[in-house]
Amino acid sequence: MLKPERRIVIRALLFAGLLMAPAAPAMAEEPPIGGEVTHCAVNVICEGTKTPGSTPTPGGGNGGTGGGGSGGPQLCRWNGEDWPCHDPELGWFSSGTGCYYRTVSPQPAADDPVWAGHKPTEGTVYAETCRFTDGSMGTTVPKFFAQAPAQPPFDPAAEADKIMREQIALPFPEPGTAPKGTAVVGVPVWLWLANAKAPAPRSVGNGTVTVTVTPRLDSVVWDLGDGTTETCAKEGAAGTPYDPKYGAAKSPTCGHLFTTGSATKAGGTFAGTVTANWVGEVTVTPGNLNVAPIKVPLSADLAVRVAEVQVLN
Repeated sequence: MLKPERRIVIRALLFAGLLMAPAAPAMAEEPPIGGEVTHCAVNVICEGTKTPGSTPTPGGGNGGTGGGGSGGPQLCRWNGEDWPCHDPELGWFSSGTGCYYRTVSPQPAADDPVWAGHKPTEGTVYAETCRFTDGSMGTTVPKFFAQAPAQPPFDPAAEADKIMREQIALPFPEPGTAPKGTAVVGVPVWLWLANAKAPAPRSVGNGTVTVTVTPRLDSVVWDLGDGTTETCAKEGAAGTPYDPKYGAAKSPTCGHLFTTGSATKAGGTFAGTVTANWVGEVTVTPGNLNVAPIKVPLSADLAVRVAEVQVLN
C-alpha cells in the first residue's frame, strides 16, 4: 500500500490505468466509462489494439503513381528509330506500318466509297497518317479496317499502377497502443500496427513483358492529436507489439511521450490519425525498363485518452 504522503491521484476516468510510482506497487481500480475494469501493476503496461471509430479511407487521392524512369512519353520503334506511341492529334502508332491511326468521328455514311464495299458493321474507318523514312509525315487519309490497326501498347508503368491499386488488397491501418485505453503523461506509450503484414506480390504480362509489384510498408505516421507526430520507418515502421515482459520500458521502434492530458479535449481524448504509407516496388522482366515505385497512403482515425498524474505531499 502507498503511504499517504505519496498517494497518486488520477484526474481522469480510466479505461485501463498505468501507474508508475517508485515507492511500492499499486493498482488502478477506478472504473472506466463503459463499466469494465482492468488492473495494471506499476511495472507493466496494459496493451491493447485500438479499432478506429469510423470507417478508414485512403489517405488522399494524390498519394503518387508509378511511371517510367524517364517520365517521358512511351516510345514505339519503327524503321530503327523510336517514335511516340501516341499523338494527341494523330492517334496511336503502329510499329508494323509506321503510321498513326485514330477513329474518324463521326463515321462516314454507309454509301461512302471509303468503306470499299464493306458495311459499317464489319469494321471502322480510321484516319491514317504515315511517316516517311526521313521522319516526315504524309497526308492523312481515311481507310477502312476490320480490326483496329493500332492500339495502346503494353505500358508497364500503367499496368503496375493498376496492380497496386486494384489487384493488391492493402490492409487499412489497425493501430495498436499500450497502455490500453488510457495513457499517462510522461509514461512511455507503445505504438504499432496490428495488421502490418505485406500482401503477396502480384504479376501481369503480355507474353513478352512481365510486370511484378511487390508491396512493402515504407513508414507509418502517427498524428497523436496533441500537436505532435511520430514517424516510424524502415524496419521499425510497423512498431513493436507490447508484451508485459517489457515492463515500463520504451518501445524500441515506435513510441511517444505525452506531455499534456486530454481532459480538456472533446470527449476527453486526443483525436488524431494513423497513416500507413505503402510502396509497391516494380520489377519489369526482361529488365530493360525502370518503373518508379508506386506510393499509396492509407489512413484511419485514432483516439487516445491521456490522464495527468499529480503527486500530493
